[in-house]
Amino acid sequence: MARSHQLDKKLVGQPSQSETDSDYDSSNETPYETDLTYISSDDDDNATTNELALDEQDHPPEYYLTCAKTIDTSELVGEDYAPSSTEQLDRIDTLWRQYCAYTNRDSQSTFSNLSIGDLYSFFTWMLNQRRGKDGRRLRGTKIASSLSTYWKQFRLVFERATSEKIDPKVNRQMHRVLRKVAKENGLSNEKREKPPMDVEDVTEFLQTNLTTTEKRYCHGRHRIQLAFWVHNGFITANRPQAILNLCYRHVVVTLLRDPKGGPHRALLEFTYEFTKTYLGMKEANTFPMPEIIFDPSLILSPYVFLMGLLFADKAFLAPGLTCPEQISKLDIPPGCNSLSLPLKPELDDIPVFRRSVRTVTGWEISPNLPLQRTTVSTWMKSLGEITGFRQVARPYCLRYGAGKAFDESGNVSDALRNLMMQHADTRTFLKYYLSRRITADTQAIVRGLAPQDDLIRAACRMSRWIDRRRPWKLTAEQSLSVNEDPRICRLLECRAKLKGRPSRWKQYERLGQEITNERQRLRYALRQSIRKGWDTEQALIDIERQLSGGGFEKELKMQLESSVELTPEHKRLIETIMSLPGSTIEEEIDRRNSAINAIAAYCTVEEGGNYRPRRQINPAKIPLRPKSPKENKSSQDTESALQKAIVSVYQERRPKVCFLCLGNEKLPLEKRMYAYSAPGDLSKHFRRKHLKHIVGDEEIECKLCSEVLTGKMHLQNHACRIHGTVS
Repeated sequence: MARSHQLDKKLVGQPSQSETDSDYDSSNETPYETDLTYISSDDDDNATTNELALDEQDHPPEYYLTCAKTIDTSELVGEDYAPSSTEQLDRIDTLWRQYCAYTNRDSQSTFSNLSIGDLYSFFTWMLNQRRGKDGRRLRGTKIASSLSTYWKQFRLVFERATSEKIDPKVNRQMHRVLRKVAKENGLSNEKREKPPMDVEDVTEFLQTNLTTTEKRYCHGRHRIQLAFWVHNGFITANRPQAILNLCYRHVVVTLLRDPKGGPHRALLEFTYEFTKTYLGMKEANTFPMPEIIFDPSLILSPYVFLMGLLFADKAFLAPGLTCPEQISKLDIPPGCNSLSLPLKPELDDIPVFRRSVRTVTGWEISPNLPLQRTTVSTWMKSLGEITGFRQVARPYCLRYGAGKAFDESGNVSDALRNLMMQHADTRTFLKYYLSRRITADTQAIVRGLAPQDDLIRAACRMSRWIDRRRPWKLTAEQSLSVNEDPRICRLLECRAKLKGRPSRWKQYERLGQEITNERQRLRYALRQSIRKGWDTEQALIDIERQLSGGGFEKELKMQLESSVELTPEHKRLIETIMSLPGSTIEEEIDRRNSAINAIAAYCTVEEGGNYRPRRQINPAKIPLRPKSPKENKSSQDTESALQKAIVSVYQERRPKVCFLCLGNEKLPLEKRMYAYSAPGDLSKHFRRKHLKHIVGDEEIECKLCSEVLTGKMHLQNHACRIHGTVS
């Protein structure tokens, strides 16, 4: 301490060179130096300093020695990898242990004495496996490049188990071993195509999503969410999961003054925090998206779809901000350039993209559960087939397309592209994202001609091969043809022998499940086979038809009407989003506000998912759906049909209309008033769609009777006693 005092005095008495050279006037003020070890001579200051010293007193040495001994290193294993990557490593580890157990060897000791022969044997054994967990049939490995992925994962598993890396000599030899294994098992060397979706492809896809009834979602909000998710993927090039993890705290809505003096613009800002986090969290990127006035296509407008979602969730903090017309009336204070439109803080952790959950009366949007990536991938694949794409529409096609657009744009540098796509180096984009289909008119370039850029772009986009005639599902006859497969016939015979034998009931159920799975595999293989050969066969048919003097049959483009009649909410949604730009700013504002209101209203509609068409009954008894304009029926007939259906569930002894569906106003009228062929069919529906989803003493409301029922037994009693539905 004495040394510290001496040092302090020395510092105060001898100012530094920087102090001497400065404009500091030492004659007016005494030089002041701060030292943490200096203690004032004042008693009050001493007391205060002692109290601070006690508060900041360090832990004893034993505390840190205990920390060094008690740390659990097992918690640190795998932290460098995402959960999905860790799951893949665990899968390879499990297969290695199963292989060692099958060959009567210890997995750890085999790791210690690993040879190239062991690796060749393991990979051969792994490819020969046909059944996985719980006896499930495996899809199998068909591409040779998958072996390289398995080998990389195996090396990480080896390093995790032994804390050592595999011998470099063995690593070099494995390249030949993998080629040998791939050749022996007939694996293909073809790379999976990575088609980028450009703006034309995205427009075709979104129009199909908006208008089709071939694809029905469980809830109408999903149709809106998928469109907004596609907007995010196509505009920002973010990874699919980063978009799905978007919460309301990552969204900022601002009213911005136009620097050119035009009307105020709404500015959306999205911050994507949950990007790929290998070796630590990456810095979040924020993407500003200004509103586009006189947007030629609202179907590509993220502003319209996000505002519809926000108003559907009542997300704005201002109590009076409940519709888009009120935003149009807002102004920016004088002297300011923006006006913030804050969202409710209680929605900070609520995902923008949420899944639907099954309830007693139907489907509802979960208040907090995020949408799963596998669900979005399935939606994109099916909608791509309905659109008529030949290639598979995958979530990463949006990222490929956006990256390609950034790379070709003169407004985006390589550094900015890498920043937006979260790439550490340009080589990542060149190796994994840049399409191998050359997008330059090389013929014109080398010959010194004007490049035909528009034609080349049309030749390289996914919609080049679009054909809505391309089959995307099996016909009824094709679906039934799988029952003639020999394996299906054998399984059906085995199950028939077990029928009526209670002691073999579990085996009977297991055979039934295996028959169902086998039928699904056969139908999928048949559908893929039909789609694979369709292009060549249809091209020959079209050529021969024209050479013989015939012409194409009049092919109608997808229209608003389809085999299943559109609901009024769906018609309103299509008409407002597909509307043309207004001629004045007032008309354009009304156009956008109408689209936002239609989107917010459709977020409350329950579509009910895809369902099989059922046999129609005499419409004179219970009309199945509201009368269409083509039949010259008025809205009064629709209301009359609804009243008849309501009366039937009270007066008929055994009605054929479900009273719970009838009271669910979120369902389309077609499903609300649907009459089953027999009361027994209604009982099956009631058990399968309603009773099955009751949990404990859950409360269920009969909206027709305005009565709250508690639990399954109470609902069954009410259904039988009041509405004649036996279960």
